Parts: sequence; structure tokens; C-alpha cells
Amino acid sequence: MNYLNTSTAHAKAYNLNAGATALTLWTPSDAGNDATNLYRNKNAYYFLPSENESYKAAYYDPNKAGGAGYWLYATGSNAIPTAVASGTAQGTAVYGGGTVVAPAAVDASGGLSPYLTMGQSGNVYAWQENALDGVNDVSSALRAIRGGYWGNSELVLRSSFHSSADPSNPNDFLLGFRVASVPEPSSVAASLLGVGVLMARRRRR
Repeated sequence: MNYLNTSTAHAKAYNLNAGATALTLWTPSDAGNDATNLYRNKNAYYFLPSENESYKAAYYDPNKAGGAGYWLYATGSNAIPTAVASGTAQGTAVYGGGTVVAPAAVDASGGLSPYLTMGQSGNVYAWQENALDGVNDVSSALRAIRGGYWGNSELVLRSSFHSSADPSNPNDFLLGFRVASVPEPSSVAASLLGVGVLMARRRRR
């Protein structure tokens, strides 16, 4: 993540040590310090989405019938997604409670959300930037994860579900991440969303 920023002349998002294995909180003396989020430098252009940003990208629909609001699943619906091993058909998600045995490719990981993000229900859990408690003031805190993975039941895909994982564990192949970015000023939808749609999946170990 930091490389995306520094290679494009932006401030790095996270204060990582040389081995990039531990996070140090930003302090008031650091340029870009944000007292409300000690994990992320506010001058960064690329970053992991917070749980709020990710939640809105997955479940919010500004054009929902009856008025803007949130859906139960990240497919723009309250109907249980159709389980698939891969694909992009509307209303589908990569999950199966044991019948799906591997993640799908990033560009074939289910139907789109109203904000055109893919794979936010199923395929792989997505790291959220924030600690599970949302406070972001302890560098070693467990991080929130959302969306479920390919072997889950539909219960884990719901907007009401979230869990946590240890960020120091490098071997969890059920997890992936999304790259969010600062929206362009001309993009009203992106301004409301506050999160980009580029997704990268950690390689299975």
C-alpha cells in the first residue's frame, strides 16, 4: 500500500517498520496525523478502506426503491445470493458452505454491488483498516474483516456479520484486501462512496 503512494509522489498511508511487519501509530508531530485515526496518514492517496467505507461500498444503494438505503447482501438485494464457484452474473456470490473449494479470480468473484464493487460477499474475507472496536489506537489490535470466504454459508455474507483477525499472522489464505483511494473531485458517486474499487487478493499459500 505504501509503495502505491510513494511511487506516485503521495504520502505513505501507514507507518510501518523496515520489515513491514508492524504498524507504528502516527503521532501529532507527524505530517498528516489524524487524531481520529492513528493508523492512516490523512495525506495518503491509497489506503485500505475502513469498515465504514467498505460497508457503504458493499451494501448502500442511493437508488434503492423507496429511498436510498442498505441491502442485506453486497449484490444489491435482500435475497440470498446464488452460490457459484466463479462468475459475474448479477445476484451471485462465490460461497457454498463446503461445496466451493477454492477462491475465484478477482475479476470473476460474483455479482456487483450498487457501487459496482465485486466480491464483497464471499470469495475471500476482506481486511478492514480499522481495529474491531473502531478506535484505532492500539497498533497490535485485531482488525475487522468482512464479507466471508468461498467456504462459508450465506449467514457470513450478510451486512450484519463481521469478525476479526490478527494482522501479524502472514499465513491466513482466507483473507484478501481492497485498495481504496481519494475520490476525484468530479466524481459525485465516488465522493459519496469514499472508496475505490480495485481489489487484490493475497495469494493462497
